[in-house]
Amino acid sequence: MAHSSAPGAAPGALSRLEGALKLRYLGIGFIWAWIYGSYETFAVYPERTGVGINADDSWIISATAVVVTMFATGLLLGRRPAVPHRQLALASSIAAAAGTVLSALPALGSYYVPVLFASGLLTGFGTGSLYVLWGQALGRLDAESAEVAIPSASLVTFAGALVLPYLPGLAGVTATATLPLLSGLLLWLTYRDPAVIWEEIDPRDRSNARRVSGESTRDGRSEIVSALLPAPIVRISALAFLSYFTVGCCGALQQGADDPFTVLGLDLPTLIGSLGGIVLMACFVLFAARPRFDSLFRLIAPLVVGSAALLPWADLRAVFLSATLVSLADIMLTIATVLFVTDAARRGPVNAAAGVGITQGSLQLGVLLGNITGSAASPLAAASPTGLFSVALGLTAFFALAWLLYPAERDRHEGGARRGTAAPKPVGPISELPIGSTAEATAEGGRESTLETACNALAESHGLSGREREILGYLARGRSQPYIREELVLSRNTVASHVKHIYQKLDVHSRQELLDLFE
Repeated sequence: MAHSSAPGAAPGALSRLEGALKLRYLGIGFIWAWIYGSYETFAVYPERTGVGINADDSWIISATAVVVTMFATGLLLGRRPAVPHRQLALASSIAAAAGTVLSALPALGSYYVPVLFASGLLTGFGTGSLYVLWGQALGRLDAESAEVAIPSASLVTFAGALVLPYLPGLAGVTATATLPLLSGLLLWLTYRDPAVIWEEIDPRDRSNARRVSGESTRDGRSEIVSALLPAPIVRISALAFLSYFTVGCCGALQQGADDPFTVLGLDLPTLIGSLGGIVLMACFVLFAARPRFDSLFRLIAPLVVGSAALLPWADLRAVFLSATLVSLADIMLTIATVLFVTDAARRGPVNAAAGVGITQGSLQLGVLLGNITGSAASPLAAASPTGLFSVALGLTAFFALAWLLYPAERDRHEGGARRGTAAPKPVGPISELPIGSTAEATAEGGRESTLETACNALAESHGLSGREREILGYLARGRSQPYIREELVLSRNTVASHVKHIYQKLDVHSRQELLDLFE
């Protein structure tokens, strides 16, 4: 859905941001902030000896429950019609908040083990389900809103890094337990937003999308598997697992992991990572001609390798830099997986709930196994003078497998044209609508001819460039900016600049005014 500018104002960046971003869409950021508050500060576990995510016994239970919940919820919701799951959202929010409170309770004698398991299961189920539900909801937003909302949600984590480390005791527990409740509330408001379209995509559209991309049709069961687990989702999941296994292992092995919290009293690695991730993701979305996950991963991979390379050094500067690289890679990879999965769901072949559940479940599985492996290897690495160097080298080699599992994707439109599997699609809608008779084809052709003549006349009389004339043709046919970006292989910023210049030269201030020129 396109957002038109207010009358009297050019469609600049500020007006587009105002139309695309709503605070309710940032609810997934409260889950990210909860993870930070629960496992990287002393807010919930004031008596533990470290701040690493594996410093408390309940973490492994919660992490296991998150993995199972994400996989199961994603696959279950992926096979059902896309409707708001209000009851599940409410139950997940309450479960995560209750589990957080239980996690903060001191040892209760013989009740310690049941409380430990209850807190881990509740937080794992609650946050895992909320995560998948948010992925499903974000997949129903228009592209402009999603591309703004998902990176901006990291601002919630940034705000948490400024506040949560200073809230120990009851205040810290209350603040952290409130985060999933706020996430659930914002999800409920998103469900009520008329801009979120919940109509289920026709299965025939999914089949058509697969045929266009060169995939063959299959029988019923294979069709379901292909829709829930398409090849791009499997590859992204493999990358997420490898990346977070490496990061988790480094975190468990890193010496002096608490030191960054003593720098100026602030959690600077998380602050720098949050802001840096937002800025880099915003630049990628704005200026990349064809945003693809493999392109973005080329920026993330050196961050992961750098954190592993710094593993053998225990001085404060090395630990601080390693933690900053990990935080930056974490933010970027988390945003990227959600952004690309929801974008794929918007195009049709991918189910958002299943895609987010599988990719984020793989991510969490990497964290879990990486921390377990790092903890088990820590005594062995410490026993040898070159132990940490050997581990760092091994992790780097292990992470290099990512490039074998995820080869660079070819552009579908360009690759299809080169291979002869799909012809380029003409600009006009005549190529997209089923023509049932010669009379309909003639009428459609006449409309196309009229639009072409009007576009040429406006371009000549108002001094439009060749590219602006081309984009005007799309706008005259009601195409959105994301559609134009995809068809012309241009960056978001480039298309927005051309549209702004078209509005200025034609002296119009909204999409409706532009369309009125062709009446």
